[in-house]
Amino acid sequence: MPTLREQYKAAVDRLAELAKTAQDEDRDFTEDEVTEVTELSAKADELDAKVKAADAAQAAAAKHAGRTAPPASLQVKDRQEDGDVGTFGERFVKSNLYAEFRKAHPTGLGQGSAVDIGRVKVGSMKEWLSGRKATEAPLQVALGHVAPVRMPMVDQVDRDNLTILDLISRGQASGPFEYLQVTGVTRNAAIVPDEILPGDANVKPTSTIQTELADAKPYTYADGYDVTNALLSDAPALATYMNSELEYSLDSVIEDKLLNGAGTAGEPRGILNTTGVQELTYTPGANAMEQVKAIRRAITRITTLPGGNVTACLMSPEDDEAWDLLQDTADRFMGQGPFGQGPNTSWGRARALSQRLAPGTVILGDWRQVALLDVEGLSILAFNQHKDYAQRNLVYVRAELRAEQVIWKPNRLIVVKPAAA
Repeated sequence: MPTLREQYKAAVDRLAELAKTAQDEDRDFTEDEVTEVTELSAKADELDAKVKAADAAQAAAAKHAGRTAPPASLQVKDRQEDGDVGTFGERFVKSNLYAEFRKAHPTGLGQGSAVDIGRVKVGSMKEWLSGRKATEAPLQVALGHVAPVRMPMVDQVDRDNLTILDLISRGQASGPFEYLQVTGVTRNAAIVPDEILPGDANVKPTSTIQTELADAKPYTYADGYDVTNALLSDAPALATYMNSELEYSLDSVIEDKLLNGAGTAGEPRGILNTTGVQELTYTPGANAMEQVKAIRRAITRITTLPGGNVTACLMSPEDDEAWDLLQDTADRFMGQGPFGQGPNTSWGRARALSQRLAPGTVILGDWRQVALLDVEGLSILAFNQHKDYAQRNLVYVRAELRAEQVIWKPNRLIVVKPAAA
């Protein structure tokens, strides 16, 4: 029999499904759907109350049994107070599991102490990505179309470098699903006579869409880092450390799989290994000029597609440097120069950087066709049953995001790279 939590999740998932269906079909709820939504909403409220009551009863029973909580290793998700806010690090150190850990070790961890705080859910992918530039409404419109404004002396507009996570779409999913990747479209729309006689060659046209079946599967994107027992016991310092390291750790692994995922051996399929992504090669020269020209040709490849659009060009830091160092015959810098400041562009499209791309390789196109879908949100684990950490007074802290990545229209992306020697 499903648990209370499973019943509650099923009711909430069904409500979300009904709402999405009505939204996608641009219509109001039917009479039957109104009845179902009303019943499901009441059932979800009732189940939510029962879950909270069960949690309170379990805590009370544990207290009177002479122990503060069940073993941390048995707790897979922390129960946080409703409305809890703050950074991810603050949410972790304010969670019930961390509070129980600190209560059990008020003076800090001793030599050889076992650490297994358990899994603490600290937020959703949407919250983690809420500060990304692409989530801001003005940038969604003008991400790859920087206004041609030049200051008289110094460009005082300071913009941070873009990354792949600023470019892609994001959303939610409840589990694995199959979808059709659009690898090509042939449009034959035309004006035809009102009457077509038998044997007439001017038949009504037919357009075709080339597709390929693809799987979207949830994967756990994870990375970890080492902390000392002393830092683990210092809540403010631990929260500060986690806030700086958490974003970098997950950004690194997600970016790598979005680009280089093999699609086998437990990895999602990245852009560089996806069938249907276009390719254009060029012969490198003494400077970046041949790459500059190749990117312009690649832009044409995308923009001549029906509805094709280039929102940004993703390149390595080495190529970004080569672009900035381009000079004319009088040794004048073609770009901003060493004293300039402002947006970096490639033929009017924003230049984004990735350390996961080999120098010479650039990916450009409509990055909205790539999406990262949240499945279970963001969680943090801390334990010292890792290598010989217990003997060294070290703790392994791991951040995990359960999500799946999709590429809706691979042919809207193109990889520009040097020709094979």
